[in-house]
Amino acid sequence: MRWTQWALLALLSSITSSASANEPKPEPAVAKPVHPPEPSGPRLVINNLFAVRYNPLGLEDQLRIGVQQRLYKSESTVLKDNFFFGGLAPRVNPAFIKFGPALEIQPLSIFNLRVGAEWVGFFGSFGFLQSFRSPREEYSDTVLLDGREAGRMYSTYGGHAMIEPMVQFKLGPVAVRNKVAIEYWKMKVTEGTRLFYDVTLDTLISSDGWVISNDLDVLYMHDFKSWSGTFEGARLTAGVRYSMVNPLYRERDFPKGDTGEGVKNAHHRVGPLVAFTFFDRGFTTFNRPTALLIANWYADHRYRTGRDVSQAIPYLVLAFAFQSNLLP
Repeated sequence: MRWTQWALLALLSSITSSASANEPKPEPAVAKPVHPPEPSGPRLVINNLFAVRYNPLGLEDQLRIGVQQRLYKSESTVLKDNFFFGGLAPRVNPAFIKFGPALEIQPLSIFNLRVGAEWVGFFGSFGFLQSFRSPREEYSDTVLLDGREAGRMYSTYGGHAMIEPMVQFKLGPVAVRNKVAIEYWKMKVTEGTRLFYDVTLDTLISSDGWVISNDLDVLYMHDFKSWSGTFEGARLTAGVRYSMVNPLYRERDFPKGDTGEGVKNAHHRVGPLVAFTFFDRGFTTFNRPTALLIANWYADHRYRTGRDVSQAIPYLVLAFAFQSNLLP
């Protein structure tokens, strides 16, 4: 499923936090439960995201578990939200499993860098994985369904690595976040083929090549400060997301004599994003339960702007996420 790697986890992490997890809060007008303080040493952090998707169809559970440590203390707005994370990021859906280490460093509140690598195993179910000889070949939903019925999918495995720099900032209730994902794939495909269709990226990927994607969010955040008790720390986030995916092909990805001229398998989409965090109780074992809805429309796609699927049909994601902090 396409959230770029950890994209929704990163988004939910940024939009569901209070102004800052480390930021001192003003004294409340009425008595409220005292939040557990952030531990001074390392803490075990778990983030879980379960999501379903339409156009294309998808279902996935993402887990991020590891040790997180604050780098240094600072009261500066630009510096205080800093940390280092090291752990694992397994992802499972009905078509494949991905498992591998992940590192994340945020030296400044406005900059975050994630680096990860994972083993990828396709089960040969639900029409995936299917491979192709050229980026020019058809890979629409109809073609993939025909391939599934003809038994052209097969089980296989490979590797996937990614580097994801992200810039984020907040001015009053408005937040802006831009994340670039630079991904490298190395997949074992059948002899005579060079590419495969990846349902996460929704395009043809070189079995030994690169993909660049980008997610840009402009968000308005509203905190329900008057709510207390069960819904203390509730927040509504609404805004717009723009997404782009662009596979990078090389000469070897094409049959001999094909220069690759005119091949266009990149796609772009844009539309609203809404998330609601039910409560925020600080560093607890179950915190920040958040429901999220993304409804984007394709501005440009080889098949989803009328050729195989009507452009009026949106890309939809419905997700639920939560965070656990297991204190020492």
